[in-house]
Amino acid sequence: EYKKSFNLLESMKKQQFLQYSIYSTKIIDKRINIYNILMEFRDNKNNYKFTHFINNRWENIYLDVNEIPSIKPLLSLSTSYAIEVFSEIIKPHQTLMIPHSLLGYDKNEFWFNTARQGESTDTHNHINKSVVSGVFYLKAPENSANLFFKEDKHEMEVKAETSKLVLFPAELDHYVPENKSEEERISI
Repeated sequence: EYKKSFNLLESMKKQQFLQYSIYSTKIIDKRINIYNILMEFRDNKNNYKFTHFINNRWENIYLDVNEIPSIKPLLSLSTSYAIEVFSEIIKPHQTLMIPHSLLGYDKNEFWFNTARQGESTDTHNHINKSVVSGVFYLKAPENSANLFFKEDKHEMEVKAETSKLVLFPAELDHYVPENKSEEERISI
């Protein structure tokens, strides 16, 4: 359990993009083992469920949380960060969570995204069912492309880095340009 005595806000970098607040931090926590998450992700290829076939690739790869138990501390910590930094948009009777099967949901609302050399993710948002969105980089090689936020003609770039968590309002349009690295980028 992540205690409130440790102020999560102190470790978050806040950037303002127009009227939106975007938060990021590098997560260095012994309970979050990126290597194990990646191994469990790769070991379960036969269990992948896909959505969003765009530009000749599946953008979203779903796995049941029981197939990647190493992800549980990351989901918990990410939720704690989101509750802290977006407390002003959460009503007193509400909280935030990442829906998944262990909470009784039919569908996980977290997914993996892999981008090989030459692949990109088009502009989109997550406004339909979310208040807060986020990305955690499991593997972000140099030149594998950063995260861009966009509204009208305005854009803001956030550097993609392994072990970095980025939290932002769900209605904010975002995209990732072409991966120019020879290695794949993997995020959740």
